Amino acid sequence: MKDRLSCFAGRGRILLIASLASTIASTAVATAQAADTVTRVKNIILMISDGTGSNTIAATGMYTGKLGKQIFDGPAWTKSYVSTYPLRTGEMPIAGPAGLVQDPETVYDPAKNWDTTPVTTTTGRNPDRFAGYRWTKRTAPDSANTIVAVVTGHKTYNNAVNVDGSGRNLTTFAELAQRAGKTVGVVTTVQFADATPSVSGGAHNTSRDNRTAVAAEMLNAGVLSVIMGTGNPDYDNDGARRQVPNYSWISANDWTALKAGTHNGHFKLIEDVTDFAALATVTTPPAKVVGIARSFDGTQAYRAGAMPASETPFSIPRRTDVPSLKTMALGALNVLDNNTDGMFLMIEGGGVDRAMHANNIGRMIEEKMEFDEAVEAVSAYLDASTAGNNWSNTLVIVTGDHDHLLMGPDSDTVPYQDLSDRGAGRVPGYKWQHTGHSNQLVPLYARGLGSNLFLTCANQRDAFTDGNGRSFGRGAYLDQTEIFAVMSANGRCS
Repeated sequence: MKDRLSCFAGRGRILLIASLASTIASTAVATAQAADTVTRVKNIILMISDGTGSNTIAATGMYTGKLGKQIFDGPAWTKSYVSTYPLRTGEMPIAGPAGLVQDPETVYDPAKNWDTTPVTTTTGRNPDRFAGYRWTKRTAPDSANTIVAVVTGHKTYNNAVNVDGSGRNLTTFAELAQRAGKTVGVVTTVQFADATPSVSGGAHNTSRDNRTAVAAEMLNAGVLSVIMGTGNPDYDNDGARRQVPNYSWISANDWTALKAGTHNGHFKLIEDVTDFAALATVTTPPAKVVGIARSFDGTQAYRAGAMPASETPFSIPRRTDVPSLKTMALGALNVLDNNTDGMFLMIEGGGVDRAMHANNIGRMIEEKMEFDEAVEAVSAYLDASTAGNNWSNTLVIVTGDHDHLLMGPDSDTVPYQDLSDRGAGRVPGYKWQHTGHSNQLVPLYARGLGSNLFLTCANQRDAFTDGNGRSFGRGAYLDQTEIFAVMSANGRCS
């Protein structure tokens, strides 16, 4: 472990950040020119497609006919990969120094991940098939600790919300940005207090399962100016009003105060889809907004009951009474971009992960398409230099927090087989190898000021050749803790 002194600048101010990050060796990222470049980043927009790995992107590209032609495939974007491993797979803190010790078995290792040795064990309902499948399932992270690594530079245990392995609070990028005078927001297509938005928004808790406490911190800590998602106590997943509210994501006191306009956080609450749409274009938006769509678990992923695995994209009509991720993102930008010191905004396509847990490739494709539409909208916003925000003063990061095991149709016998492209408008040939997460690398795309630093930090190599001479690997990669290093402009990476 070593101290890192980093520099994060808003317009006309510089915030010095002292942080601890687990590293083996340090490499200076470029010289004074690179350091000067990153300290001038006004805005950072972090876009997380939850659960998205290489085959999530490939499946969506095959269905849409845009494989390799998405906006983030363009020449202005940098492309690399990221390791997502946890400190350990346990779900509780361990007191004292023992809680900070990295479990060596979870650390990403190409030889373990791509091991093609046949096995006969079973994880969940899916036989492991190969040793690599078994390893990546058993060492997988969750959506909480992966984002903790991104926004604090620290590895932690599964389930942790911005605490280290011993349960002590970590300083988050959202807090640092807010202290630097920036406005901060989180937007998601799932519950607003779920892992990715709560961690990105600066909340702290030893367990993501303490949902109402996490929500209360998001609403009361003074860090966030925008919170958007679901978890609405008054509505179910199809937009029907409940007779009895469900307060499992927000307490009755917080919800009642928000609706009455008396909440201590001074947020304006919006729920109706038309209010979300209006927020994107209103000339004088509210200073602080909580947008809770009229749905419970997600905007679209849970509609019309269960998610059958055989469902094809759009076979069940999408809801029209909830906002799209694009609409929420543009509304959030319109609120946050009134600050001349800049903003930090996290935008999550949370339904991608939910569909993958259900092994529903159709809804996975739908949710990923919605996320990609939001990326296009953010890019258009910057192309237009809206409110003076453009690619010269903004860094956009597009990535997943972890992967799932979606593979080709014969991947029971052909290890790590690619998906089979059946043409635009048709679901590709596929097979799920797990209902949970994996420890595989995920793609990272970036554009804007300082984006080239990701290529500098990607100084590890994912490559493996098995005993039969078959080669596997994604190439250059960095770790999620180094995303924090780039965002906080400390000029160092492992």
